[in-house]
Amino acid sequence: MDKNIFRIKKFIALFLAAGLALTGCSQAALQKAGTGKENSQVNNTSAQGQKNLEIHFIDVGQGSSALVESNGHYMLIDGGDSKYASRVVSYLDDENARKLDYVIATHYDADHLNGVVGALEAYDASVVIAPDYKAESKIYKSFTNVIKEKDIKITYPETGKKYKIGDAEFTILAPNDTHYDDANDYSVAIKLVNGNNTFILTGDAEIESEYEMLETGIDLSCDVYLAGHHGSRYSSSEAFLQAMQPESVVISAGKNNRYGHPSDEAMARFNAMGCDIYRTDQLGDIIATSDGKNITFNVKKSSGGSKKKKNGTTKTKGDFVGNVNSKKFHEKDCGSVPDEENRVYFSTADEAENAGYEPCGNCKPE
Repeated sequence: MDKNIFRIKKFIALFLAAGLALTGCSQAALQKAGTGKENSQVNNTSAQGQKNLEIHFIDVGQGSSALVESNGHYMLIDGGDSKYASRVVSYLDDENARKLDYVIATHYDADHLNGVVGALEAYDASVVIAPDYKAESKIYKSFTNVIKEKDIKITYPETGKKYKIGDAEFTILAPNDTHYDDANDYSVAIKLVNGNNTFILTGDAEIESEYEMLETGIDLSCDVYLAGHHGSRYSSSEAFLQAMQPESVVISAGKNNRYGHPSDEAMARFNAMGCDIYRTDQLGDIIATSDGKNITFNVKKSSGGSKKKKNGTTKTKGDFVGNVNSKKFHEKDCGSVPDEENRVYFSTADEAENAGYEPCGNCKPE
């Protein structure tokens, strides 16, 4: 069958499924409807029992990066764009993730791949999983160079294949084809399981790849979903969400990004299902902690470790305030701190500088 005709049929089937889902939501979805919210604050209550898995959704602006830790074993999934690559490496260092069991480059867009290259240059990785296609970009060339220099064999994703990481395991969900018109659909997608807790991360996979994941017959139910393609309207389709039934959605996107992510359409779908929503553009780094039974969310209190001023007072999150217009950062009590709508908060001066902000000449933050 002609591939284009096949894809047209797939899309028709998908949108029919989406329409059915809209008119026949599951009982769980109906019970949750109307309770969805964008969280301005997160739960600071610790999970009961052993915290044997954490997923750090690292704030990399308009990009994506996640660090998984289970029982002293680490996996990096993507690494953000070039201006955040050093921050990702510093984050790994802070978390003692200097030996990576797995690195997943979901696909080869710069806003996912730069930090991966930085991490591979800085640390050893046992297994590197990446899709089987080529890109014409400088960062893809840098990726292939570091793979060659460190004599790393790329593991191409095989749908259904399972991997152990500490006390947890993950299953490859996508890609499910060898040729796509849109490179986003080559994205490596996984389902991560820790006891009874489940997480799905899909890179920038869009509707075609989502439909293929539905076709595999793999159980896609999950507790936490990292929104595909930063909350693009072309991802997180109704049918895909109905299969997952996520309780919580994490969105990795940059403040006031030029793409308008997350889209109104995707947000409406998340809210219609009653999902709790956590956004890096609003909250910064987000940490999901699982003990195998319960999942709690928290904001990282300090990236790069606590930093002290000369008078010995400890700096904590929010002590440094950036101005998104001037790209300067200040002590929180500086007279030049901008209005709330133009603020971004940093834990340390290093974090602010790594994000491209310069110190204020008046309060001289350090």
